[in-house]
Amino acid sequence: MRPLLIKIGGRAAEREESLDALASEMASLSRENNLILVHGGGAEVTALARKLGMEPIFKDGVRQTSAEEMDVVDMVLAGRINKRLVRMLRVRGLNAVGLSGSDGGIFTAAALGEGAADTRTGDVTAIDPRLLDLLLGGGYLPVLCSTSTDAKGRGLNINADTVAFRLAAHLSAAALVFFSDIPGILCDGSVMQALSAKEAADLISRGVISGGMVPKVMASLDALEHGVQKVIIGEYSGAGSLARLLEGKQGTRLWK
Repeated sequence: MRPLLIKIGGRAAEREESLDALASEMASLSRENNLILVHGGGAEVTALARKLGMEPIFKDGVRQTSAEEMDVVDMVLAGRINKRLVRMLRVRGLNAVGLSGSDGGIFTAAALGEGAADTRTGDVTAIDPRLLDLLLGGGYLPVLCSTSTDAKGRGLNINADTVAFRLAAHLSAAALVFFSDIPGILCDGSVMQALSAKEAADLISRGVISGGMVPKVMASLDALEHGVQKVIIGEYSGAGSLARLLEGKQGTRLWK
């Protein structure tokens, strides 16, 4: 059975009530689907880093993770957020297992930029799905944060969007549901309910899709090209949002 991959970040990953409602929906969905949850949590990383006297540095919207800050990333993503999600899911009867890319080598990575020895921000270089396959086959729900390991065994911070898209493509997921802080892909202020890969590429070339949405849509098109059946981009606005997104009643559905 092809898995259904759900990626959460932004406000959806921060609000307790949103996470509680999402956990309940996932419990219902898991009766007929293998689920994988990928999560970020950059806002919480930033908040804790500042409490500890570290001012985060961003370049073109990408966190430039220092070796010192990497400890904070691990604490927040692989620790606090990951375990909070695991507990929420398990209390609803789901066999949730908290993981990072380092566990079983699910995904490994390299630091961004040649010669950037002190940079702990990286990109995915390889995926090994055997642990995920084993867990899914045993009825477990992997909850995966976006930290990983480089060739020397050092921690790396990976953009959670990148992890979700690469993993969905590698697994040929039945669907990737991508929760964003906007209700979907917008055109003249209105959400476009469905777009073919060709239509989406055309909208990018004409500048209709722009800014931070471009890399998400480009990554979606790549995932579709590699076997993902559909990518859904939308906002988690409360109980029922996941079902509405999957039914095409909310958000934007991208298909090949």
